[in-house]
Amino acid sequence: MLAFREACPQGRFVIIVPTISLLDQWYVSLREDLGVPEESIACFSGEEKPRGVGVVNLVVVNTARNIAPAIAEKNDTFLIVDECHRVGSPANSGSLRGRHAACLGLSATPERQYDDGFEVHIAPALGDVIYEYDYAEAFADQVICPFHLVNVRVKLLDDEQRRFDQLSQRIGRETRTARGDARDAEHLKRLLRRRSAVSAMAVMRVPIAAKLVDQHRGERSIVFHERIEKANVLHKILAERNHSVAVYHSGVCPHVRRDNLRLYRHRMFDVLVTCRALDEGTNVPETSVAVIASSTASLRQRIQRLGRVLRPAPGKHMATVYTIYASDQEEKRLLDESRDMTGIADVTWQRGYVNSDGAYSD
Repeated sequence: MLAFREACPQGRFVIIVPTISLLDQWYVSLREDLGVPEESIACFSGEEKPRGVGVVNLVVVNTARNIAPAIAEKNDTFLIVDECHRVGSPANSGSLRGRHAACLGLSATPERQYDDGFEVHIAPALGDVIYEYDYAEAFADQVICPFHLVNVRVKLLDDEQRRFDQLSQRIGRETRTARGDARDAEHLKRLLRRRSAVSAMAVMRVPIAAKLVDQHRGERSIVFHERIEKANVLHKILAERNHSVAVYHSGVCPHVRRDNLRLYRHRMFDVLVTCRALDEGTNVPETSVAVIASSTASLRQRIQRLGRVLRPAPGKHMATVYTIYASDQEEKRLLDESRDMTGIADVTWQRGYVNSDGAYSD
C-alpha cells in the first residue's frame, strides 16, 4: 500500500473483505498500524453506508458486488482482496470487476476445496499464486513461535451420546443403501451436519474451556466457540471468575465490537471470546493461548485458528492451542494433523472432566 501510494499519489484503495468482523480488523489496523486518518477511511457494509468514497475503502463482499467496480472507475485503484478464496463463487466474483492499476489477493488457503472457483474467477482477476509459505518453513525461519497443541477429549452427556449414536446408525444405513443420486447425497449431508451439531453443542465443552482459561490467568487468550449463545455463556462465566474478558461476535453492535477488539489489542482485556468472526485476519501477536471449544471439520478454519496465536512477539516464548473434542471423528482429524506436525510442534492428549469440587483434571 505504501509503495502504491508513492507511485500513484492520488490513488485509492478498495479493500474487499468477506465479513464485517474483518472490516473491523482492517479498520483498527489501518488506523493504528498505518496511521491512516479516520476521515480517509470509508466503510461499506450492510451496517454502514458512508457519505462518499474515501482514500481507503473497506467493503464487505456482499456490498462490493455492486459498488467496488464503480469506485475503481475514476482514480488509479489498488484492489486488495483479503481471504480471496471467498470471492471464488459466481456471485462474489462480481466484486472483482473494474479497472485496477494493481491487484493483490491474500489467503492462507487460496485454492477452494469443492469447486474450480480459483481457476475460473480468482486467478483471472488477481493473477496466479506468486508466493507460498507453510508452517514448516515459517517454523524453520522463526517467523512463527514454537507452539504446543493440546487435544482435550470431553464426554458427551448420556442424552447427547444417545442422539449421536442414533444419528451414526442412520448415517451407516444411508451410506449402505444410497443409490448415488443427488437426493441421497443431500440427505446424507444433512444427517452428518445434525450429528456434528450434537458434538459441537456438547455441554461439557463450556466448563472445560473455562477451566483451561483459568490455568492461563493473565495471559492473552482467545476462546472460540461455534455458537453465539455458548460464547455468551463462556463470557459470563469468565467474567464471574474475575477474568478481564470481552466478547466479539456478530450479535454485538459495530461500535462495541470494534472497541472490544481495539481494547484487547491494547491489553485492556486479557481474554477475547468469539465465534467464527475472528477466524480470519486477527492480528494480535501477543496472544499466546487459544482455546478452541468447538470447531467445524474445515481444514481452512483449523489453519486460520492456529494462525491466530502463532505470530511471534517480544517476550512470547511459546504458544499453546487447546482443542476440545467429543467424538471419534474429531479425534481422527486431530491424529492426522499430529502426524503432519511431527518435528514442528509438540502434541499432547488429555481428558477433561469436572470433579465435584469443580476442578479440571486430565
